[in-house]
Amino acid sequence: MPPIKRAVELQPLSRQHHNGLFFCLLLEKGVKKQADKIILRDFCRYFWEEDLKHHFELEEKHLSSFVSYAELKEGIEKILSDHQYIRKFFEQPAILTEYSIFDQLQNILEKHIRFEERELFPLIQSNISSLELHELGDAFENEVNNNCSVYPVKFWE
Repeated sequence: MPPIKRAVELQPLSRQHHNGLFFCLLLEKGVKKQADKIILRDFCRYFWEEDLKHHFELEEKHLSSFVSYAELKEGIEKILSDHQYIRKFFEQPAILTEYSIFDQLQNILEKHIRFEERELFPLIQSNISSLELHELGDAFENEVNNNCSVYPVKFWE
């Protein structure tokens, strides 16, 4: 699949998505290596608190208004629903106890990110006005791109 030309205004979110995919890769590696489940759970909590929680809030605040666009309604509703589902993994860490649950989390988060990048963002770029796109750019311009590879326990190695 050729690279997608992302509007500069959405690039901060795409960079955060890249880190989310990296989280998925590291979690997958940890499961394959049968890393300690408590370490995997703590890694998930770290990623949630340092990255994903804010990212979800940002998308919900700034993208949910586009639900009024007929072309975007279904996609926006899907990401909001996905956020609710994914959030449960992180807000109820007691469920993060089995490799199968870590696999499930990794799979759903990866699919969610790929949907946003491959389907929703291109639709947003082609359906909202240049003024609205510019306003998104202003909202996202100071966003930080955390990197979960700085996690102190390198369970994936």
